[in-house]
Amino acid sequence: MADPSLLQEARTYVEALIKEKKPQWVKYHDFNHAESVVKACQTIGAASNLGEEDLEGVTLAAWFHDAGYVQGIDGHEERSADLAASFLAERGYPERKIAQVVGCIRATKMPQDPRNVMEQVLCDADISHLARTDFLRLSERVRLEIEHRMRVRLTDVEWLTMNIDFVAGHRYFTDYAKTRFEKQRRLNLAALREALRKAKARQDPEASRPAP
Repeated sequence: MADPSLLQEARTYVEALIKEKKPQWVKYHDFNHAESVVKACQTIGAASNLGEEDLEGVTLAAWFHDAGYVQGIDGHEERSADLAASFLAERGYPERKIAQVVGCIRATKMPQDPRNVMEQVLCDADISHLARTDFLRLSERVRLEIEHRMRVRLTDVEWLTMNIDFVAGHRYFTDYAKTRFEKQRRLNLAALREALRKAKARQDPEASRPAP
C-alpha cells in the first residue's frame, strides 16, 4: 500500500533542500516547479490507470526529479536519482521500488526516453507546462534562468527561436497527454511563432512591409 507519510517526508525534504541550496540562477526549476509536476503526475498517473504503489513511486520521483539542480544543471538527473535513492534507502524502501523511482527520474533527461508507463507519466508531467494557458509567463522564467545561468542577455528573436524549436520538437507519450495537452501546446506554439514574427519586424521594419 502507498504510504502518505513517506510522500509528505519527501515533499518536506525536497523543499528544505531547495530552500537551503538553490543557486541564485535557478528561476524556474524551483520548488514551485516540483509541486506542479507532482500534481500533473498524479492526474496523468490516475488517468493512465497506475496502481496505488506505482502512483506512489512516480510521485516520489516527481518530488526529486530536479533536486540535483542544487549542484548545477549538468548531470542533474543522475544527482536527482542519487538523492532519491539515498532518501528512500534510509527509510527502508524496497530496492525494486527504488529502481523504479530512479528509472523515472533518469527518463526525464532530454531527449526523454521513457521505457514504461510510470516513466511516461513523469516525462509528460515534467513538460506539461507546454500545454498550460499560462505557458508564456512560465517560459519567461525559463528564459531568466538561462540568462542568469549563462550570464548572457538573449534577444527576443534568439529566445523565441530557441523556445519554438523546443515546443515544436516535443511529443507526449501517454494517451491522456496526447488527448488533453496537444491542442493547447499547438496554440502556445502558434503564439510563439506570432511573437517571433513581430520581434523580427521590430528588428527589421523593412522586412514587415508588403512587397510592391
